[in-house]
Amino acid sequence: MPAPRRSKLVRAALAAAVALPGPAVTLSGAADTATAAAPAAAPAASSVGGRITRSEVLARARSWVDAAVPYSTTSYHGDGSGTYYRQDCSGFVSMAWHVSTAGTNGGFTTRTAVDHSTRLAGLGSLAPGDTLNNISSHMVLFVGWTDSGHTAATVYEEPNPSSHARSRVMARSDMTGGGFLPYRYDGIVDDPPPGLAPRTGQLASVTVNGVGHVFQVTAAGGIRINDGHYPAGGWDGWQPLDGSSVSSLAAAAEGSRVHLFAVLRDGTLRETVGDYATGRWGGWHTVPGSGVAALEAVTVAGRIRLYAVLQNGLPRSADLDPAGDTLTTDWYDLSGGNVEQLVGAAVGNTVRLFAVTADGLLHENDGDYAAGSWSGWGNLGGSAVRTLAAATTGSTVHLYAGTDDGLFHTTDSNARGSWDGWSTQAGSLVDRLDALADGWTVHLYAHTTDGRTHSEDADYAAGRWGGWYVL
Repeated sequence: MPAPRRSKLVRAALAAAVALPGPAVTLSGAADTATAAAPAAAPAASSVGGRITRSEVLARARSWVDAAVPYSTTSYHGDGSGTYYRQDCSGFVSMAWHVSTAGTNGGFTTRTAVDHSTRLAGLGSLAPGDTLNNISSHMVLFVGWTDSGHTAATVYEEPNPSSHARSRVMARSDMTGGGFLPYRYDGIVDDPPPGLAPRTGQLASVTVNGVGHVFQVTAAGGIRINDGHYPAGGWDGWQPLDGSSVSSLAAAAEGSRVHLFAVLRDGTLRETVGDYATGRWGGWHTVPGSGVAALEAVTVAGRIRLYAVLQNGLPRSADLDPAGDTLTTDWYDLSGGNVEQLVGAAVGNTVRLFAVTADGLLHENDGDYAAGSWSGWGNLGGSAVRTLAAATTGSTVHLYAGTDDGLFHTTDSNARGSWDGWSTQAGSLVDRLDALADGWTVHLYAHTTDGRTHSEDADYAAGRWGGWYVL
């Protein structure tokens, strides 16, 4: 390889072993254990007349209810962002939906509200933020049903001149008997599901019979795949692969089979197996475990070793028998905490496991599966590490890091654990990395902040880099 150029990323030598801080907890061993969903992020403020989530509609309406804004057909009240709406029933819904008041008297009326909304098939189609509208007299904002039988609902409204914005329960009989019809604002959108967001662009790769299979998380939480035919380097192009609600991926090869693991938005684990001898993928099934934020998979000593980062930052591990496709151990504690990413590289019967912690530092813990022991976490120092990948050629482990400034760095370590200095290589805007060893060549994959995915080959026999190209 080219002579390394020093960077400020990481110190050249291993530091003395230190423990990563954090209390000990365990992953659940039950496949269907429920986990508390992470709270949804506060909805982003909509623009006037733009798309708006249901939660923001209700929050805007609630602001007038909490302030007890009095009913008026001639007075106007602000929405907190500089737009003023009429203080009657339709002005109230206009405010909640954040419609433009241009050319109106502080919002639409019950009659012109239909120009901004679509009538629903029936009351059973109502969702939070929709409206019940009698165009001749009154409209209210639907919050939610009070019971499973849908006999009554909570609504927000500006009711009449002697009252103020309020919440009340409205009987279904009052809806049907009062001539109220259900409508949905044309600009309303569902809130994203709670839990982990997709790690857009995150990559996982394996090689089977000389073909590299690269998997990637899409912005919508799906999976896509691209197959590279080495050494010629021809690619099949990106194709969608079955999967949804995916936050992150991990993959490991076993003979002609690929084990693809998905961390779902709710923190559970799923797996599917692709058999490239038969050309078929199996169905998804649940892997025991819950509360997971990210996963790494490494094939070493006849097992697929799974390394999980929990949503509270704690690292855990379990072993999977690839033939039976079942866990052969419970999840066990690797100690430490504050972890954001785990990356592993196999060297014989040992896995060298690297952790990126929330402070951007690097740590290493070596698991000797022949001896059945771990070395304990050692601090590799470092700063501003955003994404990490690792690969092994011979007995040398190569680390590849993307830092907060988007630059790309590498370093190598021999079997005795001593490290070369970091060098800064060509590449910028890097936010996701993965590495795939193929003999003495490492195929590198990078997703960049402009939304593109790139590949580059590092030939460690010839000591040269091939240059980045777009997949």
